[in-house]
Amino acid sequence: EPLAALDAGTREQVRGELGELLRAVALPTVLVSHDFEDAAALAESVGILVDGRIVQTGSPAELVDDPRTAFVASFTGANVLGGHARAGASSGTRVALDGGAAVEVADRAEGAVGVVVAPSSVAVAAEAGGGDGVNELEVNVLSAVPRGDRVRVTSSLLAAEIPADVASRVDLSPGAPIVMSFAATEARLVPLGDG
Repeated sequence: EPLAALDAGTREQVRGELGELLRAVALPTVLVSHDFEDAAALAESVGILVDGRIVQTGSPAELVDDPRTAFVASFTGANVLGGHARAGASSGTRVALDGGAAVEVADRAEGAVGVVVAPSSVAVAAEAGGGDGVNELEVNVLSAVPRGDRVRVTSSLLAAEIPADVASRVDLSPGAPIVMSFAATEARLVPLGDG
C-alpha cells in the first residue's frame, strides 16, 4: 500500500509519479489499496477483495458502471440505499427504503436490495418539483464541501456532486432542509450483501 500514509497533496503527487513509473517499466504489478481513486488512477484491472475472496474484477470504469454488489458500488463511490423491492406500478420496481421513504427504479428486482446512485446523478434543490420519473427525498444537509467547480453535498441518505453555480442558489448550511433527487433511470439495483 504505497500511498496509505501520505497526506492528500503528497499522495496525489506520488500517485502521478508511481503511474509514470509503472507505465515505463511495463511489468505486471500488484498494488494493494483501500482507496478506489488510487486503484482507478493506477490500474488497468481491479479486483475487489472482501473477506478473503474476490467479489468482482474489471476495469475501473466497468466497476463504476456495473457494480454487482452493494460493497462494490459503495467502494467505487456510489450512494447505496438499502431497502425492500417489489414490482412497481409501471415496468420498474418500487423500493421501500430502510428509513421509511420509497423510490422508483427502472431495474426489476424483488426482495432486499441496494439502490445504487452515482453522486453525479443526484440533484439538489430548495424544494420539490422534479416531475414524473424523478425520485425526491427531503433531507437535511450534513455538509457541503467545494471541490473546484463542483460542490459535494452530503445528507444522512445521499451524497451529491453538483455544479458550484447550482450550489450557490441553495442554502447548504449544515442542518438546512433540501430536496435531493434522481431519475428512476439513473439508479440501479444490486442485491444486499456480497453472496
